[in-house]
Amino acid sequence: MKILAIGIHPDDVELGCGGTVILAAEQRHDVVIVDLSDGTSSSNGTSGEREGEAAEAARFMGVGKRRNLGFPDTGIHSENTDQVRNVVRCIREEKPGIVLVPSADDPHPDHASGGRLIERALYFAGVRGYDRDTDPWRAEHVLVYPGRNDFEPDIVVDVSTTHTRKTEAILIHRSQFVLDGDRTPTPLNSPGFVGFIEARGRIHGRRIGAEFGEPFLTTKPLAVSDFSLFGTKDL
Repeated sequence: MKILAIGIHPDDVELGCGGTVILAAEQRHDVVIVDLSDGTSSSNGTSGEREGEAAEAARFMGVGKRRNLGFPDTGIHSENTDQVRNVVRCIREEKPGIVLVPSADDPHPDHASGGRLIERALYFAGVRGYDRDTDPWRAEHVLVYPGRNDFEPDIVVDVSTTHTRKTEAILIHRSQFVLDGDRTPTPLNSPGFVGFIEARGRIHGRRIGAEFGEPFLTTKPLAVSDFSLFGTKDL
């Protein structure tokens, strides 16, 4: 299955759903990561650094393809018709069955606006009359992962076997998460940040009886016709 994981900045997929991405790649699904911007308006990291870190992290996670749409960092707007069209074209080119997207409930303006932009693009991607130069495509499932604000999930993916690699993938983005040299101190490179990511994973893992979990919202009910989905333990 083709899975498209979209982030606003080059480290967002790793933070929000990195364990799921690694798990999907291990299961030989075709995973593509798309970053909307290069993140160069952040407190640390040049464009070249962030590009190299993103490429290295994708290889480490087993992802064969990573794209950056080149939107201006701090200049992402949900009503920008050119930005919406570019995301629509990306979705139509990749033709994913599942799309992993960031929550718009986030204090970062780019995340809030970017989340709404992606929602618009996912809808318009399936409308034949929108941008007739490309063929319409509608993903079967859209799963929303959290940013800074947590939420009550609809589903939790068991990432117990991939959480350690998720943490390692996050730390490949050294410019953002490692305080060394003349880096500016930020909440992201503070000593407790990686511990917070681990704690969130443990909390959601506990909800499903696993060591680590990643939470998602669904945008529509999931159809069930096979009760083996719920496990094989005798009741």
